[in-house]
Amino acid sequence: MSVLSFRARARTGSLISTESALDAATRIRSTTTDQELPDGRVSRSFTAEDGETHTVSSRNLQDVAPGNKLSCAKKARVALIAIFSALGSALFGLDIGYIGPILESSSFKHDVAHIAKEQKLDSGKEGLIVSLFSIGAIVTAFPVISSYFVDTWGRKASITLGSVVFIIASIIQATSDQVSTFLIGRFVAGMSIGLLSSVIVLYQSEVAPASMRGALSTLYQLGITFGILVAAFIDQLLVDQEEGWRHVMLLITIPAFSLIIGMMCLPQSPRWLVQKGRNEEALAVLHTIRSEDEAAQEHLEIQLEVKKAMQIGEPRWSELCGGRVFQLITLGVSLQLIQQLVGMNAFMYFGPKIFESIGFDKNSFTTINNFVNFLSTFPAVALADLAGRRSLMLWSSIGMSIACMIMGVMGLLFVEQREKGGEQTFVVTNESAGWVIAISVFFFVFNFAYGFGPIVWVYCAEIFPLRYSARGVGMCTLANWIGNFLIAQFTPMLLSGIQFNTFFVFGFFCILGVIVAAWLPETKEVPLELIQKLFDDRAWFCRTVAPPTGESVMSVQDTGSHITQLSAPTRGHAH
Repeated sequence: MSVLSFRARARTGSLISTESALDAATRIRSTTTDQELPDGRVSRSFTAEDGETHTVSSRNLQDVAPGNKLSCAKKARVALIAIFSALGSALFGLDIGYIGPILESSSFKHDVAHIAKEQKLDSGKEGLIVSLFSIGAIVTAFPVISSYFVDTWGRKASITLGSVVFIIASIIQATSDQVSTFLIGRFVAGMSIGLLSSVIVLYQSEVAPASMRGALSTLYQLGITFGILVAAFIDQLLVDQEEGWRHVMLLITIPAFSLIIGMMCLPQSPRWLVQKGRNEEALAVLHTIRSEDEAAQEHLEIQLEVKKAMQIGEPRWSELCGGRVFQLITLGVSLQLIQQLVGMNAFMYFGPKIFESIGFDKNSFTTINNFVNFLSTFPAVALADLAGRRSLMLWSSIGMSIACMIMGVMGLLFVEQREKGGEQTFVVTNESAGWVIAISVFFFVFNFAYGFGPIVWVYCAEIFPLRYSARGVGMCTLANWIGNFLIAQFTPMLLSGIQFNTFFVFGFFCILGVIVAAWLPETKEVPLELIQKLFDDRAWFCRTVAPPTGESVMSVQDTGSHITQLSAPTRGHAH
């Protein structure tokens, strides 16, 4: 093996990049001929493994057809990459799931808050502990910060960095003996999850083929629900023991350590590699997760997109404030805000108190709720590439709207607010109404988990051009965390002020979700490089359709660390 090939193999990832993949990349590169077609597309001919000359070309939307040419081995390899990287989102779920029971545990009250076990934690401190996590996430999800790591360090290194920060945060929390120290740990934990939530679904979508991208990107949300479930299980085992909450904090570092080790073996994003001029490595990665023709075609299309971006120059932040990019960011931010403002995290953060107040055992119903949330995410994995993103979000938001309206009506008719033990609590005046409310909660969670929960992340990771993908996804992630913060802060106020009318507020955003989902174009099986064209016929977006300029798309030539333009029409060989 040449020194060049060895270095490419080491940088690309040893588990995925094999010598045969690098040899194939070198063969394709050295025999490539590019030619401009009359319609402006670019064709690429190369010598395939069978010795025959194969020709692929860049595609227009009308050329996109369902593809399922991957071997079982390559499908399994792509799936394993997506599943393992989803450990990062499981860290998100662990952080959501462990905090509620810990704040209620007598050991935590004694060790950190220094109050008696029968006393309640000050509501201001409790709210700050919950919300400071979101503030930390907002900081690192802020596009200036997240795009620096995602674009400069790369997707793979950013996931590793987020895992390291998560471990540091968990150790700070586990060793805390003051609320102030615990708050620092919560803020740092939020910073780790803010970065991870900006990069994981982007990484998953970039390594996945178009025919599997929806299913593999939904694993991000599946990881979150799995983390919540595991956290609830660990809390039940340990949190009531003496200093058990410290053991919980240390146990949740295990998946973070696993992710750090595993990322050493996973590949870089091929889109990021081309963006950095590391074209042979990108082609080697694609060869291990695509068929040979698909690898060559996708490599060509990524090169064309990167070349086009290079001709414009480095992206400026001001470009996010106008034109098509601004419209896409507005759409992504709206979807993420709606995903939070429908109220799902209100049930995750405050569900135990809601269930207890209407006469049910809070631990039993929280456990059931977590199971419903986890199991209901599997339909999203199965259907994202069959039913499509739009259909799942549409039916999901319809189901959530129905659930919220039922809870609101039941609350108006059969729920009263009374003082109990010096505190205001809800009392259900009709047992059947209590069961209807509980079932409606589970129905709401079911609809969120198969639709708006996972699919919004999938959609937002797909819609941005490569030039703006890190910044666009960063803006969407920032919006998600702002929505998360708003829910954590204002749900207790709403429940206290307007009681169960709160669910009508959540229902309004669910109905808004119905309207937006019905408008969205379907993105399933469409290559990432072509998705922006789906919006050309949509209201508002039609104003920013790029007019035909009469200039044809030039072919590209791979010259190691640069992409250069050939005069057109011409034929060129890669060297």
